[in-house]
Amino acid sequence: MKRKAMYALGAGIIAVAVVILIITRNSTPSSNIEEQPTDIQDSLSNPEVIKISVENVTAERDQENGINFQIQFRAFNPNKSTVILEAITYNVFTDNDRIVSGDVGEKLEGFVASQESVFPIISNGTINLKDSHLLQASDLPLNDLNNILNGTARYTINGTYSYKQTSTIEATGADRDFELTFQ
Repeated sequence: MKRKAMYALGAGIIAVAVVILIITRNSTPSSNIEEQPTDIQDSLSNPEVIKISVENVTAERDQENGINFQIQFRAFNPNKSTVILEAITYNVFTDNDRIVSGDVGEKLEGFVASQESVFPIISNGTINLKDSHLLQASDLPLNDLNNILNGTARYTINGTYSYKQTSTIEATGADRDFELTFQ
């Protein structure tokens, strides 16, 4: 007899829980939930372009008559999800003379590529990337050399950067050309 009472009580509790669940589901308007797109979904389907700038360019003579040349890029992610900056390929000019070319990072090719030299940038985040080169003073025109070492050179930096947003089933991204100046 006690067993039958326990079974009846358990069945009653389950029945009450099911009724409460049905009532709460029917009282919540499902149309409001389904019709409101979220900002995150919007940003995933229409990602904004990463903004690239040059933060600093320095050049210092070393002890062996070479020049230690360093460039620092800044990348800003205006999206609401993380974006992966794969690579920046660039050329640096002064007075229309190319003084250096370089790469920061490495463009990913397929699933087996190493991700050791790519740069994740979180939502509304910024990352600074530096690259260094050793220039030979004898390879530069004298006027360019003097301006570079005096800190008065006006640099034009152009190139391409590659990025991907992989927060959705499909990875979206692009290769974008850029041209910047720094003085």
